[in-house]
Amino acid sequence: MKVSIGKAAKEAGVTVTTLREWDKAGKVVSERTPGGHRRYETESVLSYANRNKNCEKVTAIYTRIPKSMDQADLEKQKHILQLYCASKGWKYKTIEDVGSGLNYNRAGLLEFIKLIESNKLERIVLNYKDRLMRFSNELLKEICKYHNVEIVVLTEDEEKSYEEELIEDALSIISMFSAKLYGSKSRKYKAVLEEAKNLFSPDDDKEIQSHKDRRRSKSCS
Repeated sequence: MKVSIGKAAKEAGVTVTTLREWDKAGKVVSERTPGGHRRYETESVLSYANRNKNCEKVTAIYTRIPKSMDQADLEKQKHILQLYCASKGWKYKTIEDVGSGLNYNRAGLLEFIKLIESNKLERIVLNYKDRLMRFSNELLKEICKYHNVEIVVLTEDEEKSYEEELIEDALSIISMFSAKLYGSKSRKYKAVLEEAKNLFSPDDDKEIQSHKDRRRSKSCS
């Protein structure tokens, strides 16, 4: 049922000003009458109000590094994100993980998902778009969109060729399964990972660069 802004705000238990802000942000459904007055779908307004009832939303900073990287890199990521949030005046909490982006059972990732489900998250701030997941980023974006969670990515990933992305994904998969089989601190794990890296020799790097050069040449012609 469509009602006036005053009645919709009263039923939702919020002020008219708050309802206008929700409307501007696209959180609720409204339409204008021929006379220029707004009418609101009560179901849409009540649904959004109930999801946000008694809920203080926060911004989450999320950082992740693979186990092979230095802890200092994690601290650097956090520092950059914290400075950014502070400059925006956002109240934030920091969530971090050390591990593969292919492992979906990470404590930090699970905490992030729980915040989304409980409607306590306003936005997630990342250094790079693949910090949360190596794959399934589109699915995660849709989940965030459904729960009105904004995703802020500070650094666009460097443009990579198809071959480079394929190599990175292959190494991530080998690393994850080798760690499960042999343990991430075992000699066997390190040997398997080193052998996998050696498969992509300098000759392969030259071939990848050659592919990039040919693509640039085609785009300029």
